[in-house]
Amino acid sequence: MQKKKKILSELYNGNIVPQSRPIPKDSKYREVQMKLSDLEDAINQKLTVEDKKLFDELLSACSDLSTANGEECFTIGFRLGAKMILEIFEKDDELLDLKEV
Repeated sequence: MQKKKKILSELYNGNIVPQSRPIPKDSKYREVQMKLSDLEDAINQKLTVEDKKLFDELLSACSDLSTANGEECFTIGFRLGAKMILEIFEKDDELLDLKEV
């Protein structure tokens, strides 16, 4: 039987990359992504060269904001999950006291 690698080792070595997952064809994310791409193309066709540069800067700033937001949400979610796990081990939880049942 092959020994399973530990998740922290896999994460450290870059074998786990949550943000690089395939997007299902029927997902809401893909639908919105396609709409955004179509709108970007339509706007780009109407802009001057100078306006396109400004529009590209706007898109880049939006992308940076989205990346920062994703990282922040990931961190908050991970910390919340860890706190939930820690709460499981608290000994003063009256709901888990089986002596009174």
